Amino acid sequence: MTRLRLKILHINDLHSRFEEFSKIASVIEEIRDDNTLVFDAGDFYDEWRVEARGTRGKISADLLSASNFNARVIGNTEGFSEKGSLEQLVQFSNFPIITSNIYDLKGKKIDNVKDYYIFKVGSLKVLVVGVTGAFNEFYNLFNIHINDPLQEIKRVLSNIQKTEYNLLIILSHLGLSQDKIIAKKIPNVDIIIGGHSHSPLKECVIENGTIICQAGYYGESVGELTVDYDENQNKIIHYENNLILASDYPEHQKIKKILSENYKRAYENMSQKLFELKREIKHSFTEESELGNLLADALKDFLNSDFGLINSGVLNHGINRKYITKLVLHEICPSPLNPTRVEIKGSDILLSLEKSLLEEFQDLNGFGPGFRGNKLGNIQVSSNVKVFYNPDNPPQQKIISLEINKETIDRFKWYKVATSDYIQRGTGYTDFANCRNEEYRPEFLRDLLEIYLQEEKFLELSLQKRFIKVNL
Repeated sequence: MTRLRLKILHINDLHSRFEEFSKIASVIEEIRDDNTLVFDAGDFYDEWRVEARGTRGKISADLLSASNFNARVIGNTEGFSEKGSLEQLVQFSNFPIITSNIYDLKGKKIDNVKDYYIFKVGSLKVLVVGVTGAFNEFYNLFNIHINDPLQEIKRVLSNIQKTEYNLLIILSHLGLSQDKIIAKKIPNVDIIIGGHSHSPLKECVIENGTIICQAGYYGESVGELTVDYDENQNKIIHYENNLILASDYPEHQKIKKILSENYKRAYENMSQKLFELKREIKHSFTEESELGNLLADALKDFLNSDFGLINSGVLNHGINRKYITKLVLHEICPSPLNPTRVEIKGSDILLSLEKSLLEEFQDLNGFGPGFRGNKLGNIQVSSNVKVFYNPDNPPQQKIISLEINKETIDRFKWYKVATSDYIQRGTGYTDFANCRNEEYRPEFLRDLLEIYLQEEKFLELSLQKRFIKVNL
């Protein structure tokens, strides 16, 4: 019997926790051997970090290349950074980026992104096919389209003879539930190295004979899968799985140097003066504030809607600096959220605004796709909205009346509301999820701040009160 041993080290969903990656690099350097493949299963970088935004994701190519990764798959956070950034990732990576189901809107493959790659480890030939999740309502804004992963895997495999490889690995950024479906519907998949669902799998999931692995999230662990392959039987006869805590290892000095260099580069790229502000603009998570008012007004104007609203948690703090730069705007609003117009029923608007007056919602920890702040915050509204409320009334009975363009809100009417995709999903304020007819824009909220902070009309309007206390 000829037994070949393969070690697979893998990470997923780092989301720009680069300091943790410096420890991961130490893990990889210590335990890899000549029969090791190292993979990243997507969402390595996230534009909440200045180093990611200011280098258009190039930092991730630098870090993974320096640590001698063998391949990565494109995750949704990489996909949201637009086609040009993806092409830059390929250009500066010294290893293959493998994603079979990614195209531009004309149906053309992204330049040099591979459908698959066959690695040779000793005499073992390992076929790796990459797939990512389809979030086309957002991807399409950035000239990217994701095809059905199941059909794309079948397409790739139909063009490769089984004699060309021994092991079949799917490098996936689909999430555990979708990985199970792939294992059920694609025959003879040996291993799935997954991401997206942030699943720390100490024990591999076995589905239809397929070994499914995932290492968790935020760089807490490195997945280590060791398999013994029998060449005579043409199958895996034994495997062992392990999650290695990165915190047990020191930061890698080479990686720390790359981080420092990229931070300086990003800082310089984002520090050019855009314009000047004449006064401080305040912000609050619990009270009506100027910056929240301005963003709500900006959304209404930008999306030509009945009114605008936004949760104050997407803004980290106010502005007390004279000179505004891309860096300042990024610090204020790091969340990669898109201006979104939706239709929301009057009853859901009222109920959500009632919740917005309660500390339990204002102080709720921020969570959910796209959110990169701390607190959920209250809801800020545009200047054509007046909320008359009594703070001494019982919870969810505080609003006396709500007017839009001086007309009392109609509980049964559907209003065109300018907001963000975070609110549209009903994250935190769950009643907003009952919305319909959503329309997304490719800009981010901070892009609107850049535009409207330069408009004197909107700066003056931000001082206009929208929430009015009434004591009865």
